Amino acid sequence: MLLLLAGCATQGGGGGPASDDRADRLMRRGDNAGAAAMYEQLAQGNPPPARNNFALAAARAWLAANRADDAQRALDLASGASGSQQLELGMVRSQVAVARGQYAVAWQQVSQLPQPADAATASRLLQLRQQVALRAGQPLDAVRAGITRESLAGNDEQRTAARRDLLTGLRGAIEGGLRVDPATSNDPLVRGWLELAQISVSAGRSPLSADSAVARWRTRFPGHPGSTIIESEILHPASRPSENIPRLVASSGPVALLLPLTGRQSAVAQLVRDGFQAAVARLPESERPALKIYDTGAMSVGAALQAAQAEGAGFIVGPLVREEAQVAAEQRPGTVPLLLLNTLPGTSFAGNQLYQFALSPEDEARQIARQIAGSGKRNVAVLAPTGDWGNRVATAFTEELTHDGGGVVAQGSYDIAKNDLTSSLTATLGINEARARQQRLQQTINAPVEFDAYPRPDIDAIFVAGYQSIALRQINSQLIFNNAGDLPIYITQDGVSADTTENRDLRGMRVLGTPWELDSVGPVADLRTATETQWSAQGPRQSRYFAFGYDAATLTMALRRGSANWPLQGLTGRLQLTPEGRIERSLNWGQLKDGQVQAFDPAAN
Repeated sequence: MLLLLAGCATQGGGGGPASDDRADRLMRRGDNAGAAAMYEQLAQGNPPPARNNFALAAARAWLAANRADDAQRALDLASGASGSQQLELGMVRSQVAVARGQYAVAWQQVSQLPQPADAATASRLLQLRQQVALRAGQPLDAVRAGITRESLAGNDEQRTAARRDLLTGLRGAIEGGLRVDPATSNDPLVRGWLELAQISVSAGRSPLSADSAVARWRTRFPGHPGSTIIESEILHPASRPSENIPRLVASSGPVALLLPLTGRQSAVAQLVRDGFQAAVARLPESERPALKIYDTGAMSVGAALQAAQAEGAGFIVGPLVREEAQVAAEQRPGTVPLLLLNTLPGTSFAGNQLYQFALSPEDEARQIARQIAGSGKRNVAVLAPTGDWGNRVATAFTEELTHDGGGVVAQGSYDIAKNDLTSSLTATLGINEARARQQRLQQTINAPVEFDAYPRPDIDAIFVAGYQSIALRQINSQLIFNNAGDLPIYITQDGVSADTTENRDLRGMRVLGTPWELDSVGPVADLRTATETQWSAQGPRQSRYFAFGYDAATLTMALRRGSANWPLQGLTGRLQLTPEGRIERSLNWGQLKDGQVQAFDPAAN
């Protein structure tokens, strides 16, 4: 068989004949696309059943390279598949549909695949069903798949792994916006899992409420298999560091907070300070660190760092302003852990105990890009303001969208000071070109031609970056006037005004918001009410800096302990530590209606 395969293989490009071994070496080197192309050559040059195995290998490698369309082409090479190959082909087809954002199609495909007799293969199929069901908005089917998978486990370790995987999947789906209603199931096993997942999400936001919620759950669902993982997954989550995030090292000593409490940034800094102090005050007294605050508006950052070191600081938080953050990163005393309250573009602090946390519009742009790509609406028009802010946000969006298989088909910039919004928008949407064609046709036939403005047909969605509400209001009006109002339009939250009357012209636009701003009930809403006197004087819009300070304290405590169960649920979003030492935020979805941002599920619209 090996001789036959070697004889039938087609020639690879540039490095000798294609072979299974060479493709495998490319995979190990991380060249997934190169390996996929070689497997595809082998599939084209061999008869079944070898053809089908190579087609499967090619499709999996294309998926690893984030090229779903190429994966589908590789699958189309398969023919005359046996029973086991048909199952594998069906599973990979479902994965391709997921990668394309076709979740309903993926669920239809994977749900119709027969469960094999082999326990290991059946477990893989059931795990895939569980994952796809959650993507397709089918939580009951996801739980049923997880329960069946657990029943096939051969030992306690496998059973625990299946339970953890189910709870983690449910928790992530709920945090990502999936609506779960335990009352839709009469099966106590299914209902128990759904309620436990909701408790797990709430515990991430408000750990102090977890004990009582779990106690009530245990009473309602005695003997439920989920009870075996409550301790490790909810009440006392053990840190299971990923190899992809920096190793945390515990520190002791006072926490030094560096903020410009006087000067131009004082109002924001004071809210950050108050939020930080509020979070520390809610800790058990035995866990509260000593807190020393240094005003970088009255002293230089270098002097504040020296004073913090002299007074024994074991952890430093701040500064807030980017220029000062750069100085702090360069002048950090010794190896004291440092959480910057800003980001330094292009800077990685991986492994150096230096971390970056900010209310970053780039994080919003990346999450919007992931949502658009995942929805299947992959061709996007982008509008951003001229200048550094707009360039950074547009670049972050484009990079993330491209990585997820989408593309920016049109891009424009605008400057409200030059009053060029209309011309920039119509050029970006392709309306200027259409109008020019209409005028040429009129000249050719020497007769008037009726013209109605429409955006170019290959635009699936529009992303408008902006930090001036007046600009976004005018842009939305122009989009509606030019018949683009039916397209999904996404904006950055900096462009949403604190004055709800001004936001009426933003109706229909989709935006990301923090739990602090959007949660109307639950632990975050309760905390917002309890702390209202501490931030209300600055207004609801500015209060997000109070929430930012609160989250900075939450991160400080986790980093200072040397352990964290990522992601952390914060007031400004789900907080995840990246390999580069950045804290990325995942936010909640909202849509502008009657001047207010209301909770919104983009997957259902």
